[in-house]
Parts: sequence; C-alpha cells; structure tokens
Amino acid sequence: MPRPSLLIPVLALTVFCAGPALAQPPATDASIQFRKEIALGQQLAHEVERQDGTVADPAIVDYLDGIANRLAGAAGVKPFQIRVTRGLNRYAYLMPHGVLYISGPLLERVQSEAELAGLLAHQLAHARAPLAAAPGSGGTPVFLWPKCVLASQAVSLKWAEDHREAERLATETAIQTLRAAGYDPTAVLDLLSKLAYENPIWGKAINSDDLLDLRVKLDADIAPKAGYVLDSSAFALERIRLGQALKEPLAPRPRFAVAPPAR
Repeated sequence: MPRPSLLIPVLALTVFCAGPALAQPPATDASIQFRKEIALGQQLAHEVERQDGTVADPAIVDYLDGIANRLAGAAGVKPFQIRVTRGLNRYAYLMPHGVLYISGPLLERVQSEAELAGLLAHQLAHARAPLAAAPGSGGTPVFLWPKCVLASQAVSLKWAEDHREAERLATETAIQTLRAAGYDPTAVLDLLSKLAYENPIWGKAINSDDLLDLRVKLDADIAPKAGYVLDSSAFALERIRLGQALKEPLAPRPRFAVAPPAR
C-alpha cells in the first residue's frame, strides 16, 4: 500500500517560495518562460508518480479524457491530459505543463458525471487564468504554482484566504463551461461545497458565501429544453473499475545494488 502522500504540500511550498524569482518575463522572452514551465511541470509530475504511483487502466483514462475533451471543446481551449494516482490524500494538481493529476480518493468522492465534469471544468478554468500579482510583489505578475487550492490538503491558511477570489472566478468560469458542454452547472457547486465542508482550509478559498451567490444566480436561469446531463451509466461503470484498480497492489519499485568499491 502506498504511504500517505506528503509530496504535494512540500512541492507546493517550494514553488511558492520560488515565485518571485520566476517573475513574468518580457514578451520577447516568452519562449524561455514556457520552457521553464514545462521543465517545472515535468519535475513535479515525476515526483508525484514516483511517490504515489498511477492507475494505468486505459478504460478509466479514456473516459476521463473524453469528458475533458468535451469541456475543452465547449470552452474553445486545448484540453489537458489526465493521470489518476494512488495517493491516499485527496488532490487535483494541474501541473505547469498541462497534465492534471487526480488522486483516487478525490475521484471516489465524486458522485455523478456532472460533478466529475465540474471538477475538470474548475481545473480548466484555473489553467486558462492569466498570471496574477502575488501578495507583496508590488503588483508585478509572477509565476506561482499551483493555482488551485485543491492541489493539496495542507496549503497554509494565509494562502487559502489570499486565493479566495481566484477560486470564485474559476468556479464562475467552470459554470459557463458546463453550460456550454451540456452538463448541469449546479454540480460543480455541489461538489465544491462538499469538499470545502470536509476540509476547512479549502473552505477558506472556496468560500460558502461565494458558492451561495453563484447558486442564487443559477436558480434564476432557465434550463435548456433538452435539459442537462446529470449522470451516465459510463460513470457508474468507471467508478467501479477505479475502486478495483485502487485495491490492486502497487508494482514493486526497482531496487539498485551499490557496486563495491574498485580495488
């Protein structure tokens, strides 16, 4: 059984501290900044996979990619790739190079296809968000990662409070994407409400008053005649497959012998 994941909070802290050193460069150096983001994302992804392992069932991956592609098409943006991990903590960590790592426990908390689409739409909204000025940066846009509080269950209270507006905007954008893709837009509010209640630190960023305001606006909207997608038999099937995959033992990691010193 994989050990509890402590990796995400540590990496997140490392990137936050490095933020001011990675200030947004001039437009002429955009390619350099892009390469930095790719390299950082690959490094973080390697560490997550090394510690937590991944679920390689192609049916699960294809199902998740199908929903992500549908949402990205509705939003008119490039979709991200999805990896499911065996980490014991709940997290959805969108890497700087456009790969989303979702832990099995977080996926098991999702109760419908519309909620799953809401989770992915929320992450897609964060991916589309421009760089923002960090507190104490003097208004200079800086490269900070992760963008979403759901990346870790151990973010600091101050960080969560500072990112309340970013989470509200991401949820608002996710609602628009869900509408365009034909999913019930209230599902993202249902999911985030549960997650924020169960993790009070997350609740500082995903604020209940903000969710209520968005729900009131949604209640005033008129649903399309064809209705929205709420759930599907495919979701139920892949949820069962996920539970089975998470119970399977991890493949042993390769062990390397230390060569004796030369005589």
